[in-house]
Amino acid sequence: MMLRVRHPLALPGLVLATAFACVAPATAGVAATLTTDARCYAQGAPLKMTAEGLTPNAPLTVALDGQPLRYGNGATATANGEGGFASSFSTPALAPGVTHLRYVLSVDDGTHRPRARFTVTRSPGAAFSPSEGNPRTLRARFSVWAFALASGRNARAYLHWVGPGGEVRKNAALGMTEGDCGTLRTRPRRVFPFAAEPGRWLLVIDTHRRYRVQTDAVRAKIPVHVRPTSP
Repeated sequence: MMLRVRHPLALPGLVLATAFACVAPATAGVAATLTTDARCYAQGAPLKMTAEGLTPNAPLTVALDGQPLRYGNGATATANGEGGFASSFSTPALAPGVTHLRYVLSVDDGTHRPRARFTVTRSPGAAFSPSEGNPRTLRARFSVWAFALASGRNARAYLHWVGPGGEVRKNAALGMTEGDCGTLRTRPRRVFPFAAEPGRWLLVIDTHRRYRVQTDAVRAKIPVHVRPTSP
């Protein structure tokens, strides 16, 4: 049986497929639980959920941010005889311009309603806003996302200024990433804390204190074109 995702940010045709797990029978006084196999997912990646402690054989309502997920054939999700339920589905697509979004998943048997939270993100990246201005005076907020997508761990992010000729002009700490997927948003700061010569610069953000040409660490690059300004 297949559950179809009905969610405003879901990709067309996403389905939730059920699978049954061997779980302990529901026990009086023990709270029902719902878990996911990760806390952070790339958009469209498979998510596996497991619920325990539900009412045995009870019909279930599985919901994403309060929007019920339903079987494509109109059937009803049901707990197994031990009060367990296991399923999987592809995470929703993010709306244009959204880098990451947190969701609440729930399973309701009429008596219990365990919940689990997870975050969906785009691939690791970075940006700054405003993105245009006089390089001598421009101040902007830097945003970083998905730096913990692969590792599951947050880390300190560093910004490296690589000049038009490939030389590293400066390295600076941006701050610690946080949350399920490793995000960071800084206070306004100088985009170029030095006199930047005209040309194509590369602002590189990674988890190394000093810039490395080659690295296996997560990394985001922001190309910046500095044009000559009038005196």
